[in-house]
Amino acid sequence: MRSNITRRAFVGAVSTASVALAACGGQQSGESGDSATTDNALTGTYSIHIQGYDWGCGVDKVTVALDAALDAIDAADLEVAEVKMACDFTDETFPIVETTVPRTIKSASLSDDGKTLELELACAPNDGDTPLTFSMLTQYNTWSDPYYLTFGIAKDASVTSDGKAVTALDIEQIPTDTLTSADEWTFGEYESKSGVNYQFAMFAPEEDTQTLVVWLHGMGEGGTENTDPRVTLLANKVVALSEDEFQQTVGGAYVVAPQCPTFWMDSTGKGMGENGIEEDGTSFYKESLEEFIDSMAEQFDLKKIVLAGCSNGGFMTTLLSISRPDAYAAVVPICEALKDEFITDEQIASLKDLPMYFVYSQDDTTVDPTVYEIPTIERLKSAGKTSDTLHVFAPEHVVDTSGEFKGEDDAPYQYMGHWSWIYFDNNECECDEDGLKAWDFIAEHVK
Repeated sequence: MRSNITRRAFVGAVSTASVALAACGGQQSGESGDSATTDNALTGTYSIHIQGYDWGCGVDKVTVALDAALDAIDAADLEVAEVKMACDFTDETFPIVETTVPRTIKSASLSDDGKTLELELACAPNDGDTPLTFSMLTQYNTWSDPYYLTFGIAKDASVTSDGKAVTALDIEQIPTDTLTSADEWTFGEYESKSGVNYQFAMFAPEEDTQTLVVWLHGMGEGGTENTDPRVTLLANKVVALSEDEFQQTVGGAYVVAPQCPTFWMDSTGKGMGENGIEEDGTSFYKESLEEFIDSMAEQFDLKKIVLAGCSNGGFMTTLLSISRPDAYAAVVPICEALKDEFITDEQIASLKDLPMYFVYSQDDTTVDPTVYEIPTIERLKSAGKTSDTLHVFAPEHVVDTSGEFKGEDDAPYQYMGHWSWIYFDNNECECDEDGLKAWDFIAEHVK
């Protein structure tokens, strides 16, 4: 077995699928420029920043380095769009097609010398402004390939350089750098004794700690087509676990997010069968994942292990809990996908003393709570599990709590009921019985 941990950074492309961004007005980068048609076109290079959000991730900032100074700039002077591959949900075959999505520029500013242009782009749920492509056929998120931005000067805008009108922006196609909100993490790979290879992301705190938090991702972040653990961090805003609020709440913790080679509910390791996900309550990856977790704990001398995961990751969180209930300080299954019918009475009894915090939304249509969480929770209570070791947060819906996004009648924007991990990421899970927050629950069992 082997374990390698390194810090990797995007330079010009995102992992195995390139994110090539072009900034151009009137011509694509690489086409021959004609001064008669472009007149006063400025050239330059640029970099981007990808931010994780409740609903996924988006390019929120762009920095353009120009060859000549602009005299002034305003957000209304420019037009930005992104060209990428996206699933066409209006077609029953769900093809992946190239699409162009206009972007809203929230602000534009110039450096003192006028040669660096900073753009802040708006990101919102369902606006399609993400560099990830989700396939309904594979159920995976991958980096869009191609993915690029087009920049143009707005109609009737007056943009000048040294007093002369700028007619176009002719920017190099490949970005000089790509930053993300996951850049504080390191990335590595681990090969188990059985030959299963895990790509993983890890955050190491500055202070001494004995706590290891293991995040187990959902179906969409598996690695069959995309062995890049950044997807596991940015598609579900897992980066929240490395930020100050969580770290201070739990007293510091290592956080590791392994990426499954297929998906955690895969019982064969071969991916989806002819009928899609074939559930039988087992996982091909259970033993190798336990080995990986033990290896991380041993390598960094971590004694208190917490499991948390959503959907497919909630399935694996529950499955690992059943397998070794004494190995974990606490577990947080979120919209967990282990059917109650696959859990025996003996396994239920073995969980009596394990601190568990279930999170799900009552309107989850992907993982029906009446088939998954609710009967399991009731059986745990009947087996003698008390409120000391059993907490449940089960809101009616999953809604935006930031106040920034609105739905109909100015009501808070409502997400899919399956997306209850949003509440966990934002430290907004409050136990229905005693109000205990999920992050405080973790802190109680690791401090």
